[in-house]
Amino acid sequence: MARLALASQPAPALAATPLVRRAYAFAEHAHRGQRRKDGQAYISHPVRVARILAALGYPEEVLAAALLHDAVEDTGATLAEIRQAFGARVAELVACVSEDPALVGAERKRAYRERVRVAPHDARAICAADKVCNLDDLRIAAATEEHMVLQRFHGGLHAQAQRFRAELQMLRDAGVDAALLDVLERGLLALQAEARRLTLAPSFERALAA
Repeated sequence: MARLALASQPAPALAATPLVRRAYAFAEHAHRGQRRKDGQAYISHPVRVARILAALGYPEEVLAAALLHDAVEDTGATLAEIRQAFGARVAELVACVSEDPALVGAERKRAYRERVRVAPHDARAICAADKVCNLDDLRIAAATEEHMVLQRFHGGLHAQAQRFRAELQMLRDAGVDAALLDVLERGLLALQAEARRLTLAPSFERALAA
């Protein structure tokens, strides 16, 4: 199944600047051994996020932060290490898009949205590109009825769609590239359609209940 893409934008190669290469190496090492919910190597996700932003012409510091955006939240890396290795600007962007580990559940997501809402535009762009990739992964899992993958998303498809809707509204209110809003909206509509289809599929419900 084809992934969502920016209108008229092929997936570019990442800019081969020294900063971006170092950020990739740092992220690949930090996420080594980790897997996404669909089983892919985790590094594939930040690379996709960075490629979306590269297609929109974002500078190397934003691409570096995109590659590193989950490093503090999901690995043993610290903001201090990122600041030392990549500078204050990259560290600031990573901090803006990292969830607070001291919070849980809906409160953690709400706090994240409020932090991103008042963050610099570049941080909101990283957030939006991240959500594009996460939503697309969930949409593909739903469309292909990958039950084991879907079970790892808390609350079911309808709850996930509501969360993405709240994040899309936050990004729309705060301001982010129209191209990112467009692909998020298309992805959300597709996910909602899959949620409705699967809700009506008895085999799917039995599989989730098994």
